[in-house]
Amino acid sequence: MKLNFNISILLISLALTSQVKAQNNAFSFQKILNEGFENNYNIKLKKLNLTKANHTLLKANGFLNPFIDTKIVYGEGIDPSITNDGTMYIQSNLVVPTKFGVNFYTGVRSERTTEIAAENFSFNSSGAFVGATIPLLKGLGKTNPRNSFIEVSKINQKALDQQFSNQILTYFSKLLMNYLSLKEVIEEYDIEKNIVGESKKYKNDIYILAENDQIPLVEKNRANSFYNDKLQQLTISNIHVLEVYYDTKIILGINENKKPDSISKLMDKVPDPNKEKLIEYITARKLTLDSLIKNTPQYKSISLRVNQNKVLLNSAKNQKKNLLDLDVRVSRYGGYQNGAYNFNNTLNSSYPGYSFLVSLKHNFSIKNQTQKGAYLEQLVEYDLSKTFLEQYLFESTTNVELNLALLKQKIDLFYQTKLLVGLMKQNYQDEVEKFKLGSSTQTDVIISLNNYFRALKSLNSLKYGVWKTYVGIKYKLGELPNNKKELNEFLFSVFLS
Repeated sequence: MKLNFNISILLISLALTSQVKAQNNAFSFQKILNEGFENNYNIKLKKLNLTKANHTLLKANGFLNPFIDTKIVYGEGIDPSITNDGTMYIQSNLVVPTKFGVNFYTGVRSERTTEIAAENFSFNSSGAFVGATIPLLKGLGKTNPRNSFIEVSKINQKALDQQFSNQILTYFSKLLMNYLSLKEVIEEYDIEKNIVGESKKYKNDIYILAENDQIPLVEKNRANSFYNDKLQQLTISNIHVLEVYYDTKIILGINENKKPDSISKLMDKVPDPNKEKLIEYITARKLTLDSLIKNTPQYKSISLRVNQNKVLLNSAKNQKKNLLDLDVRVSRYGGYQNGAYNFNNTLNSSYPGYSFLVSLKHNFSIKNQTQKGAYLEQLVEYDLSKTFLEQYLFESTTNVELNLALLKQKIDLFYQTKLLVGLMKQNYQDEVEKFKLGSSTQTDVIISLNNYFRALKSLNSLKYGVWKTYVGIKYKLGELPNNKKELNEFLFSVFLS
């Protein structure tokens, strides 16, 4: 039973070793960076939102496009007002809207109406008119709903453009973080493999000593348990590799690898943190946090939303006013009575001639709760957007300040741990020699070996912890690529130098 168990463990070990070694295709960060930009689903969605915003702006600008309104009427028989026995006319208007809410219009009309007053009495006319409709209160000025919609659409387009830039920034940050995590777990897996190799060598040495009666046979069980425990840790480490590897696929939006146990080799080298350069970076960023954050795509996007809500607030304020519309119209018509309709005769006729029409329409809404409520609602929305912008600036500044402080601590801890690794390695080698001389126990050897490799894993974790903290800071400050050109120019080796 015990032999079968050992054989199973050995087979698992060989499978795991070949699993990570079977890396037929290698890739670099630059390669997956460009592939992911074309396939990342969040980038695709943001790009579609930006395209939609462009179409919305096109629709909004259309509200200021002139238009022609044509109407043709044919009537026969006595109408309900008992004034005519049939009327026919064609009328066409050209309307020119403006962003101030004033509409200018001009048009022509030709008409023939049969009156009831006398048998076969008809009136033939044609003419032209020009005029303007002016909202004297509600709807006048740049804060009218039509122009406000145009301005809001422009701001929305800019905001979504910034959001698209921020999505590229976010994509890059996530992919780089994930790539570093993948490097970290693969290197930890390599450390675990070394532990397994060292524990196997140690187990074999114990077996030889036990078989030569130099130590009790029961020591074989302890060495074997130690070895099997390390095999189990190797399996767990491999699971972590696969989890992070598939996280990478999700970010990239690509799953071309049909073999779930095939992991590509990562070509890029991740150096130890450069303490002097990173400390210099920390010192410089502390002095300009606010200005850097305010220049990020995310901050600009939120700030534009504040501007958008301000435009809507001004429009809502304008809509609180009562309706008071003025229509001014000048017309010139020519006409004649009875006879067949003749367009030339109507145009040359001086009867009825010129006319001038002024109409004033007023609407007084009692209490006006609907528009007042809409205004107060938008006022709160505006205050919410301003408060959110303040919150973002405060939390981002505080977060970056914290991470700058943590980055410095992690750098110091990394170099302290690096020194500790050397000491732990020497302790392990000393314990092995002492054990051979009989002045140390197997327990002492196992503890020193565990301490050494624990320190190695801690050093590996701290190394990538420093770089990931650094990436997180640069993401918050908008110092990572946020467009295709910057993505193409990015060099992994330069970034971490």
